[in-house]
Amino acid sequence: MRNARLIQDFRDTNYRPTRRTIADGLARLEQELGAKPDIGRCHLHVPHRPSGTALFATLWYRSYAGDDIIIAYPFSNGCRARTASGARVNLSLDQLDGALIDEDANVLLSDGRSVRALEFDVLPHPKDFTDLEHAIVFLTVRFLKAEDIGFRYMPEAGLRGIDYSRMSELSVSNVKALARYIDAHIGKLPRGAQPPLGPVSLNKIQNTLAMAGIRKVRGRKPKEAA
Repeated sequence: MRNARLIQDFRDTNYRPTRRTIADGLARLEQELGAKPDIGRCHLHVPHRPSGTALFATLWYRSYAGDDIIIAYPFSNGCRARTASGARVNLSLDQLDGALIDEDANVLLSDGRSVRALEFDVLPHPKDFTDLEHAIVFLTVRFLKAEDIGFRYMPEAGLRGIDYSRMSELSVSNVKALARYIDAHIGKLPRGAQPPLGPVSLNKIQNTLAMAGIRKVRGRKPKEAA
């Protein structure tokens, strides 16, 4: 049986991702080994939940001695990379499973394609957001009437919170209408002893949507929520 050491320090003390790219993972592996890894001993492994959904990838180093090292990446939606010709491609996590990695961080996918400059689309962490940004995301979910997707309910505790892992499923086709809705409701959100939040600029809303992974799409103007 092979032994394996799992490295999970994929966020620092400020909750910022410590690695997003294959090169980041190889640098962390070199730090663990104290030397450059042997060529041909690294591949990507993508664990799956019982539901079949993949949430993150790992860089797996198979040691000759049988003492493997597994370096986890943050939860992500997938990744972006470039082909040998320089074209940009988007890949799902499932497409990475079993891919081989060379010493220059090039990735040979199981379907035979070779890509480079691979970077994961890291899912946002709740601690990435300020109170104002949480409020913008919260009101965006309500504006879209997407509570079943955007909120996670904990009935045993009588609580509900934003499910940031599903924000990429949402899209906004009229940001100006969203901005009007936010300005009309943000000052009414309960804040305890804190002063109410005030009007928010359109630029701030757009930046927050991008950070949360909520897409902006063109389309017919939605009916504004009451």
